[in-house]
Amino acid sequence: MEILTFQCAIEQIADWYPRLFLEPHIVACVAVMNPYSAPPVVFEVECLNIASEWLSQATQFRLEVSWLDETARKAERLRLTMQAKPLVEMAATALALILTRQVVNLGQLDVTNYGDRADYRSLDVPSVLEISGTESPSELARRHREKVAQALANPLGLDAYVVVCAFSADGHRIRFSYHRWKESQDE
Repeated sequence: MEILTFQCAIEQIADWYPRLFLEPHIVACVAVMNPYSAPPVVFEVECLNIASEWLSQATQFRLEVSWLDETARKAERLRLTMQAKPLVEMAATALALILTRQVVNLGQLDVTNYGDRADYRSLDVPSVLEISGTESPSELARRHREKVAQALANPLGLDAYVVVCAFSADGHRIRFSYHRWKESQDE
């Protein structure tokens, strides 16, 4: 069976989310990806509990991300300006915005308040979105579990989508999942 593949120029997310200022995230994404490999960079995406017309019955797909030369030039400068950890978090946000548009279409997003236990709230689908990134692939499963627990503790009482990205010279991976808020309260 052939694996689904979605190809995207990272700059497209700015058009998909016109209310948000995403250039720093776009550039950070390239700053993190570029040292590992030339474009397009391939991510193996694992989907857990994701209902999607695009995915159909698939639980994984391949995301191929490319970028413009101008973005690469900005990324070189940004890498000299910022520490790695915030760059990785911003890069993960850019990738999450691809997934939440292509795979589940959460519509427009609004940043949450500090302490809301998630990064964004969908304005169109009653849910929150929690995002994280790491450059240590061995941390992916643990980080994902932590972020699921965090997102389900959101005071808004909303279901949660969680995206955790792992960047590595050995290959890039993303774990993308959906969790019902009510089920977390029943445990």
